[in-house]
Amino acid sequence: MGMLISVPNIVIGAENTDSLVLERLFSYRRNFACEIEDTAVNVYQKLTIDTRKRNFTMMCVPTLFHIAYGDRQYIMEAYGRLQMRSIKDFDIKRQIYVSTVPHRSSTLTTLRNYSVPDIYGVSMFKGNVLSPFHRCNQVYYRYTISEVSPTTHLVTFKPRSNNTQLIKGFAIAETLTGRVTYARFQGEYDMLSFDIVTNYSKEADDRLSIMPQECIINTSFKFLGNDMKSTYTTVYGCKSTLPDSIQSSTNMELLNHIRPIPLDSMDIGIYTNFFGHVIPQDSIIESVKKSNNIAKSTWNLLEDNMLSSIRAENDKGYFRLSPLINPQYISYSNRRGFSYKLALGAEYKFNEKRKFEFNARIGYNFKIKQFYFHNNLHFDFNPKRNGWLELEIANGNRITNSSVLDLLQEQHRDTVDFSKLDLHYFNDNKYQLSCNIAVTDQFEVMPALVYHHRNAVNKEGMIATGQPTSYKGFAPSLTFKYHPASSWPYFTVNYERCIDGVLSSNMEYERWELDASYRRRYSSLKRFNARIGCGLYTNQSTTYFVDYINFHENYLPGGWDDDWTGEFQLLNSQWYNSSKYYLRANVSYDSPLLIMTRLPLAGRIIEAERLYFSFVQLEKTRPYFELGYGFTTRYVSLAFFSSFLNTSVKEFGTKFTFELFRKW
Repeated sequence: MGMLISVPNIVIGAENTDSLVLERLFSYRRNFACEIEDTAVNVYQKLTIDTRKRNFTMMCVPTLFHIAYGDRQYIMEAYGRLQMRSIKDFDIKRQIYVSTVPHRSSTLTTLRNYSVPDIYGVSMFKGNVLSPFHRCNQVYYRYTISEVSPTTHLVTFKPRSNNTQLIKGFAIAETLTGRVTYARFQGEYDMLSFDIVTNYSKEADDRLSIMPQECIINTSFKFLGNDMKSTYTTVYGCKSTLPDSIQSSTNMELLNHIRPIPLDSMDIGIYTNFFGHVIPQDSIIESVKKSNNIAKSTWNLLEDNMLSSIRAENDKGYFRLSPLINPQYISYSNRRGFSYKLALGAEYKFNEKRKFEFNARIGYNFKIKQFYFHNNLHFDFNPKRNGWLELEIANGNRITNSSVLDLLQEQHRDTVDFSKLDLHYFNDNKYQLSCNIAVTDQFEVMPALVYHHRNAVNKEGMIATGQPTSYKGFAPSLTFKYHPASSWPYFTVNYERCIDGVLSSNMEYERWELDASYRRRYSSLKRFNARIGCGLYTNQSTTYFVDYINFHENYLPGGWDDDWTGEFQLLNSQWYNSSKYYLRANVSYDSPLLIMTRLPLAGRIIEAERLYFSFVQLEKTRPYFELGYGFTTRYVSLAFFSSFLNTSVKEFGTKFTFELFRKW
């Protein structure tokens, strides 16, 4: 600290002074700031919305359905406790909530992600928007530094390229420490243009010096002719602490006494218009009246359950259901066609060590006209040792069985045209009970019991050829997991043996799979992913299905971070279930600014880019390769792929998923 204080007494040039101030700003968090861990503060929030223009398309925007009709101005106020595990991981427990929005519904919830900007981190908002105050991001910004007073400097910054991950603005920083006391910056990300003003504590030794005392977010939202302005104000460290007994209160009189900042004329006008004359001083009563109008009741049902997420939570757990009509759950690829899915989740905590989780993903694939589901019931019984018990029920993916087809062709070679019967396609119903426990900090064991019930798609054809229409398999499984250190790959070894005759099982096999996955994060949100593995079947004494864990088809893909790496995009689905062995490798590289993001027009909407390389060696085929390039925008994720057999080009394909309002 002494060295820092003595620096201003040294006579140095202006250029060196600028570099010194910038260096101290980059180093402030490391040298002076305390990390926020398990910290709770009182918080006040106010959101005002002014809709300038709107049309029916606003109903399609998550959380805006409730304000797509009726009044054009709304206000919401909340007071409660902010529980912070880190500056990017926090929960807000509302104790008072006053709103003029119909049903007191939450609106523009995405603004919560902007309300605690991590200005000293690599990203400011939970993995998005590169901060100009982090050392590794300085290559993306230009800085101008000027002296305001002997103790403070003005740091102005602007991006070197017009990209949605970059911002422009200025900050007031202390000369001696580099601590930011005030900052204002503008940008555009995920359909919102924002202008954010932050004020920080005046006390340099404040434990919460990296967290703003006040954050004001002015946003502009324009979409398909809709024009909406909003202001989201958050005040942290409020003095009044409410008793825990106050939960979701609508007491306006109490809020008037503890509100840390006064209402302005616009706020008072919205309240006055909502209540008719003046703001009630005792309490706000929800003004939603019950109606016998069938059309109105149907409209309310639609807005609450079709286009908005359903979520309920308390201290013991939560329940959530994705919107029933949601474009972001639609995906397409050349090979799989269109898919649509829904997600459901629930959690119940018995105590800090034991909890139940239920997660379900259901969907429909339009290409093969099949409904899919994947349900998991998960019970944590020993978090310290990653001990859990899980029941999985799924109807899996449609699977081919080349060994069944080979057998049929051998027995009926001259009598049946197998090309028109699809006799090698089966629908798979899977049931699995797993248990996991960490023997050491690096080594885990997961025994499991797996049961498959596969039914032929063309049962009449199977009966005509004298073959079974269903196959059942009971298979104990054992998986070993090894992770030496956080910087090392994650290794798994899986062994599964199907036992003939148990629970009507009519097949027998042994399967081995080895897998290693590696993920490394670099500066400025860059990421490298690599995955290699192999698998083979042994003890092939009966007819069986080739069904690998780490090498299989997925008809219900997710978004950018779900399964766009670690799988093949153009490989014919029959190859997943026809080779007695495989050897594969998948590599991808992510960066927020790679190729197209540096272009003036594309950079405004492209949020991240990715390069792909995939390889697999299968039985009875030449080495297969895939190369790809993809990018994600505020609208869609789009990728282009080409496949090769040895050095021969095989085919080209595309894949996309909707990203519009995914983060909302």
